[in-house]
Amino acid sequence: MWIESFNLVLDTNRDGAITLAEAWHIFAWLYLLPGNLVIELLGGIPPVANLLHIQASAATGYGSLNGGLATAVSLLVWLLLLIQLAGLREKWASRHQGKHAHRSSHFRHS
Repeated sequence: MWIESFNLVLDTNRDGAITLAEAWHIFAWLYLLPGNLVIELLGGIPPVANLLHIQASAATGYGSLNGGLATAVSLLVWLLLLIQLAGLREKWASRHQGKHAHRSSHFRHS
């Protein structure tokens, strides 16, 4: 099964070096990857693809990839991931803070 969303050309002009423009293209590809994967998954289900007017399969072409819907889905995925990471950081900090307070109470002398 071919997944078009994973198709990335690192050196587009084939000069053996990655320029700033190519690096920006790689960053954009990484940003759009979650949305493109969702769009490509939905494009493989004909009734859903017809309902949402998605073209993301070998039969219909890949016109919907890197579009507005893929950008919106990617933004949502990255925001949810960022919120989850922030929550994990707070949990980690509160656990370590509690351990330090517990240890310091063992060394107090009256």
